[in-house]
This record gives sequence, C-alpha cells and structure tokens, in this order.
Amino acid sequence: MSCSPYFYRVLAALLLTLAACDTQSTPTGTFHTDSAGVPMATAVTPLSLPGEGWTVDELLAEIGSIDGPPEYQFADVVAAVRLDNGNIVVADRGTSELRSYDAEGNFQWRAGREGEGPGEFRRLDFLGRMAGDSLVTYDPMLLRIQVFSAAGQLSRTFRAELPRDVGSPGGSAADRAVGVAAGRLIIRFVELDDEATPGIARWIDYRLVALDLGDGSATSLIVVDGEEVELRGGDGGGYSENYYVFGNMPEFGSAAGAVAVIDTEAYRVQLVSALDGATERIIRREVSPRAVTDAVFEAELDGIVEMVFPDPDAAPAEEVDAFRRMWRGHARAPVLPVLRSVHVDAQGSVWVAPFHLAGADPPPFDVFAPDGTWFGTVALPPGLVRAYIHYRSPYMEIGEDYVLGVWTGELGVQYVRMYRLDR
Repeated sequence: MSCSPYFYRVLAALLLTLAACDTQSTPTGTFHTDSAGVPMATAVTPLSLPGEGWTVDELLAEIGSIDGPPEYQFADVVAAVRLDNGNIVVADRGTSELRSYDAEGNFQWRAGREGEGPGEFRRLDFLGRMAGDSLVTYDPMLLRIQVFSAAGQLSRTFRAELPRDVGSPGGSAADRAVGVAAGRLIIRFVELDDEATPGIARWIDYRLVALDLGDGSATSLIVVDGEEVELRGGDGGGYSENYYVFGNMPEFGSAAGAVAVIDTEAYRVQLVSALDGATERIIRREVSPRAVTDAVFEAELDGIVEMVFPDPDAAPAEEVDAFRRMWRGHARAPVLPVLRSVHVDAQGSVWVAPFHLAGADPPPFDVFAPDGTWFGTVALPPGLVRAYIHYRSPYMEIGEDYVLGVWTGELGVQYVRMYRLDR
C-alpha cells in the first residue's frame, strides 16, 4: 500500500505541532508531590534569576586583627554565633576559649581554657546557640557537652552517649556535632562494621543522635552510609582504608528545628525530624554528575597541592613531587560528586552547596524554602573559609537577616565577619 504526498505533508505538520506543544509544556518551577506519605519537592527552575533574588554583600561587623591585642587575634576559629542583643560569641579551638564581643566588635569577656575541668576543653569543636541565648559547646575528646549562659558562666554538663537500646556490632563513637535543632544538639556517631570485602565500599556508617539539652536524654534519628573508601585486605584478616578520590560521603546541617541530610552522589536533601528522625520532606533536582577525566583530576590535584603547599618557593620540589605521586596512586571515582554541603538557616530554609574542585571559586548556594520551593541562588563574598572536606571548616550561622562566618584575609589571618542578608 502506498501513501500520497498529501499524507506525508499532513504527518509532518502533525509532528511539528506535537513538538511545539511539547516545547510549550517544558516544566518550570518546583513540583510538589507525595511519595509513600513523604512530601517531595522536585526543583526545575528557581523563582529568581541569578542576581535578582537574595543578596549578601554589606559588611555589618568584622572582628580580628593581624597584630592587635591578643583578644582580637584568632588561632583556629570553630564557629561564631550572634545573640539576640547583637553580641557575637566566638569559639577558638586554638586557645580553647569562648570570647564575647558587642555589636561593634568590642571585646567583652572570655571563658574556658585548655584542660578537663568544668568549663575547660581538651578540644573545643563546636559552638551553638540555644533559645534564651544560652551557649552550647561540644568536646569530642572528652565526649562532653557544656552549656554556658550568655555571660559565659557554666550552667550544666552532659556526656555524649548513645541511647541505651542502640548499638553497633563493631562499636560506636561520638564524632562531631552537626548543629542545634529543637532544643537538641545533633551529634554524629561513627559505627564500625566487622564485615567487609576489599574494594570500594562505604566502610563506616554514620548515626545521627539528638541529645536533649534540657535533661541530656538521647534519641537515635537516622543511620546513613559513610564515606566511600578503598578497602585493602591485610595479612591478618583486617582492612586498611585508602583514600578514594572524588568518593561520595554524607553531609549534614541543622537549625530551626530541621535536620538536613545529603549524600554527595545525587542532588537530594532529606529533611528529618530532630525529635524522632522521621522523614519530613525530600528536596531534589535532576543533575547529572560530571565525568572525571585526567584533566579534571589534575585540576583537583593542583588545587590540593596549593592548599598543602601554600608557599611553592618554600616547598622542596621532591616533596611536592612525592605528594603528587601519592595522589596519583589513589583510586578515583568515574564521576564527580554532585553536592558539597548543606546548611539550614534560622527560618528553616535549606542552603545547598554544589560540588566544586579544590582551589576553584565556589559556586553560589542553591536556596530552598522550608517546603522545598527553589528560591534561587545566593553568592557569598569571597574568602569564606570552606575546607576541602566540609566538616573540617568553621560552622556558618545564617540568621534571618545576616550571615556570620569566618573569612581569611591578608597572610591567611582569620576574621569573623557578619554580612547583611537581604531576602
């Protein structure tokens, strides 16, 4: 059976019409659906174009000095928080102390020192703010949580422990604090597993535990796979871990009653309850990971070398070459991670940092409303301290109208800076 030329003209016109309709129906915005009772937000396009939405640019306060009085010099800032009266309290790991400054940056008081007694620290690793401006700190060496008044006076102490009915076959250990949410300090525990096989694996699981800052009771929230590593079997039947370049890992953030969980292998944020760990919402985007080519790997390695050897003239060439050979000997993932980190601000909005190579300029944050609607992107002033592995960088506090964090200036000197956030 043959068809007339008229038939083919009609068919071509129909196909063009369908194509036009398909183009017009290209999805935009954020789609809100439900999956097994869990609200899901799928973000396609933001409400605001880059540069048209929220901005962070006006410097409101700066604390720090290259050669001024010691109370204005920082060794290793862990975090800074802003109290309701405008005061800023800074936790310095290098000096094992808290320091308070007024809204203009004038020094007020210090609390803490190195030690194991009340109000002292073996390793000051976290500072957060509670309702009523009480301050909470965490010391992973002592597994100790300490609560201070807004004036720096110690009020109570808790030990970071798992709930009695929770355990791991290989053992568990409190690792780092994630943040404060719903009157609870969220702490990450590492859990060992006795069973493993050589190769690329998620070797150590992470468990998030909520410690009630009123009575010290603990609630297990969620267990997720840990960092990807290359496992090598030993002669004694044990295993050694080897770094896996571009391996995926989970990251966490919490504030304003929300706990955010990501795995860097996909653009997906899981929001869980700080009370019982129930999943409250999923935020996602369809983002394809970038392939790891030799050029991509070398760019990453160049950035890492620059961080490890900041003064190339002072670094022996043979030491730098040995470092590069060591990294080139590591196994590497076929694709880059999709995400770098996640943060929650004072209003429950979620700030997601896309992945970037070491040494590259970080891209703007993607910011989502508490219900998952994609607001747009927000860039921060350059110089914000972001470690190669996110959880080793200082905590950043995002308030209703400010961003408070650590910036590096001349000669690598740390400054605590607060910028205005215009929503």
